[in-house]
Amino acid sequence: MKGFRNSLLISGMLTGLLCGAGSAPGEEIEESDAQVWVQYQYQFRVSDKWRGAWDFGYRELVTTEDVLGEWSRLHTRGTFSYVHSKWVAFDVGIGGYYTFADDLEDLLELRTWQSAIFFWPKGRMAGRELDVRHRFRLEQRWIDQRDSGEIDFGLRSRYRLATFIPLNRPRVEEKTWYVPLMGEAFGDLGGDAPDYFAERLRLTAGLGYVLSGNWTLEFRYTAQKSKDTVLDRFITTDHIFDLRIRTAVPIRDMIRSQG
Repeated sequence: MKGFRNSLLISGMLTGLLCGAGSAPGEEIEESDAQVWVQYQYQFRVSDKWRGAWDFGYRELVTTEDVLGEWSRLHTRGTFSYVHSKWVAFDVGIGGYYTFADDLEDLLELRTWQSAIFFWPKGRMAGRELDVRHRFRLEQRWIDQRDSGEIDFGLRSRYRLATFIPLNRPRVEEKTWYVPLMGEAFGDLGGDAPDYFAERLRLTAGLGYVLSGNWTLEFRYTAQKSKDTVLDRFITTDHIFDLRIRTAVPIRDMIRSQG
């Protein structure tokens, strides 16, 4: 009975994620663009409780007039996580982002964050193990406008609902094809950072493959709506095509290989 109830909860959350996470009824969208993201992530485990990750990536706005759009962005991020139990984990992180803009000032952003992740409910659907992940994140953002030299601060909240559905095996493991699904909402908590799009909605679906215990490839498509916090309405929607390469090598094995 418990497994059946969890399956119903997972089904309901997946339905809500697919149908409602990216909707903004009644809003008129004035612009629509495409973005291409490429990201590499390295994950490592320090102990059973402590884990870390580092990544870097490149993002490009693609327009109909030109392959290279009005802006591009480079970023690098590092995260440390503490797994409290099979139900709860916490992480802290720091990231640097540099945006090259054609018509506006280049921006250098330093971002820190703290997150709590809850793994609930857990269950099975059609013989597949599934769990739903809720991530609550608080971000602090320092944005340096390169031409003027002004540094502004902003505070933002993020909530993400996500799951990963294995296709050819009962669980996500080596040689598994899987579908990542997630919805995320961003909230502007104030500050003087000149970011009109601090409030966003994202809906993501994709296809991933676990090549081995240490390598994963993943392609995601994300529909993103951004809200102008000055005009208080959604004015842009973006179609994001995201390629991710992920590696994971136990840190003890890396140390041994260099010894």
